[in-house]
This record gives sequence, structure tokens and C-alpha cells, in this order.
Amino acid sequence: MLKEERYDRILSILEKEQYISALQLSKMLYVSLPTIRRDLAELRRRNQIIRSHGGAKVIQAEHIVAPLDFRKTVNAAEKRALCRQAATMVNDYDLIFIDSSTTTLQMADFLSDKKGITVITNGIPLATLLVQKGIKTYCTGGEIFENSLAHFGSFAEDFIQRFNIDTLFFSCHGVNENGVLTDPSLPETQIRRVAIHQSKKTVFLCDETKLGLSTPYNLVPIRTIDQVITNSEKVRRLFQPEEAEKITVI
Repeated sequence: MLKEERYDRILSILEKEQYISALQLSKMLYVSLPTIRRDLAELRRRNQIIRSHGGAKVIQAEHIVAPLDFRKTVNAAEKRALCRQAATMVNDYDLIFIDSSTTTLQMADFLSDKKGITVITNGIPLATLLVQKGIKTYCTGGEIFENSLAHFGSFAEDFIQRFNIDTLFFSCHGVNENGVLTDPSLPETQIRRVAIHQSKKTVFLCDETKLGLSTPYNLVPIRTIDQVITNSEKVRRLFQPEEAEKITVI
């Protein structure tokens, strides 16, 4: 049995069983225990399973970091509208950070008329678009996250800490029922946490599909963000009435 066929068999078994030990898989697939452990390590690297107690369990769909090409197609028109509005908050000569989320990717199309701006990002696709438009751009460097083509890790975090950022523009996977921003990726959550700390102003882009989603890692309460750009009036429920000026609904 080829590796990819074995990976598919393992995932198929996990869909039915939810959890299974490495020893059980070894017996079911007639391969050695070290081989199964390597298979599980690879599936974990691809973010398709969670290693647990000598075996593995399936990752629920809402906890999976989907590939970049797929995420770019989800609510693309809504994300573009959010980016157009976000770009109006950029002033000439600003130093801004734009994260690697697909929600913020299209901001590159609306920044060409800004004079003397500098953009920092951990997203390789965004950095490429910005450079092509003649915008001064810094990419953090660091380890690359395969599913999002984003840099993360201590190198990227240290790079961000070199700057005093005027405005951070970012998104994440969701906002849970308690109004906390959440994401399935711990490394990308940590990048955003560092960028928030380095920024004078924070702007969160939130389309309506993110509301009510809870994934493993908490970032910050939405009420601590300076400005939220959204296409849903439901976001207002997460703020006090006196905080209405923080919300821009398009």
C-alpha cells in the first residue's frame, strides 16, 4: 500500500471511530508501529488529525485550517468590500501591518493612491501583490505555514517587534459567542498577538460568516479592538451601546 493510500485509509477509519490508537491502526493496516507513527506525524503536520494518548483523533471541520486557494474563494465579494473600507483608514505615510488572512488580501488593490506608506506583512501572497503595485513592503520572514503561505514563529515575531505600527489590519477564523476572536492556528494567533501589541490602532475585518465560530485558540476579546469593519449588524450585540463608534457596518 502506497503512503497516500495509507493516509486515506487512516482518515477513513478516524471518520468512523473518531479516535483510534496507533497500535490498533498498525494491526488493521498490517504495517509496523513505527510506520504508523510516522504516518500520524505526517497527517498531524498537514493539520488533518490531532495526536492524542498514543493514537489520533479526527479534527472537527471547524478546526481545520483550509488551504489558501480554497479560502480565497469564500465570500470573496464581501471580503473585497471590507478591504475597500479598510483602505480608507490608511493615511499617507502610515506604517501599517496587514496580516496573512485571505480577508485582508484584497487590501493591496486599494492602497496604490496612498503616498509614502510602508506595509509589513507575514503573508507571502500579499507581499507579492504589494510589491507589484510599487508599495514599500516588508515581509517578516520565518518558517512558512503551508496552508496559508504565511510566515510564523519566533523569527517573524522578533521582526514585528522592531516596528512601531500605526495601524494593524487583520482577521481570523471566527468570533465565539462570548465575543472572543478565535483561530485554529496557534502560530498565526501568536503572530497577531504580537502585531496587536506593537500597534497604535487595531482594525478587525469581520464578515458575517465568522460570527458564532469557536476554534481552539483565543486571541483577544472583540471589545478590545479599536475598529471593526463588518457586513453584519449582529456585531453590535458584542459591544456596549456607548462603543457604537467602534463599528463600521457596510
